[in-house]
Amino acid sequence: MEIPIEQKEIAARQRREFDDLQNEIAGRETGRRARFLKDGPGSETAKRKERDAQHRELTRLAQLLNDPIYRAKYDSVLKLLSDAEQATEAAIDQLNSQIDAAKTELDDMMDNAARLPEGTRVFRDADGVVRREDGSAGENHLADTIIWTGNEPSFEDIQDAKHRLDDLQAALDAANGYQNDVLGPARDRITDPDNPPSLDDLDDIENDIRSKMPKVVHEHMPQADAAAPEMATQSIGLPKLGG
Repeated sequence: MEIPIEQKEIAARQRREFDDLQNEIAGRETGRRARFLKDGPGSETAKRKERDAQHRELTRLAQLLNDPIYRAKYDSVLKLLSDAEQATEAAIDQLNSQIDAAKTELDDMMDNAARLPEGTRVFRDADGVVRREDGSAGENHLADTIIWTGNEPSFEDIQDAKHRLDDLQAALDAANGYQNDVLGPARDRITDPDNPPSLDDLDDIENDIRSKMPKVVHEHMPQADAAAPEMATQSIGLPKLGG
């Protein structure tokens, strides 16, 4: 028996309405105006609210950047930040390489050290005193048993190598701290789209980047800033290897 045309039209309309409701719930674009969820995720009201919110966010930063004084300062601080980030990465890479070399140098020196009969490493100092690694003098009757080849490092050589390694590690710690505690927060602050920094904030960010920059990072900046403040507490540079 054939279904009446009216019933077919009713069933088709009900399917369209069901499909429209599902599309509005899911926020899918159908080309038709919202009929059921006027304020739902796919409604014109929701889309307008989203556009308005995005517009407000954009205009907060855009209004600041339209000011030539602010724009110049913003670009200057952003350039300084980028240069400092690159310089810090370069310093960290170089320090890691130097630390590896310093460890290898110290290991080689320790391998060439003279030893007492029980195996303790000993070294002669500049006065000819035989000393253990901790600086204590070896007993004369034990020191007399050592056959020196002339290739052994001196006590001063070992101390200098340890100090170089300590200095390199301290420089690496300073660079890592600067990267994490200064540059990271500065990058987050200056690129915050919801709360752009003011001119005073930009001054503070610039001052932090410059005043807290370790010497080891400053040495890798594209152009040495002769007017940079003295960095007494952050003045660790790159120690030289090889004495």
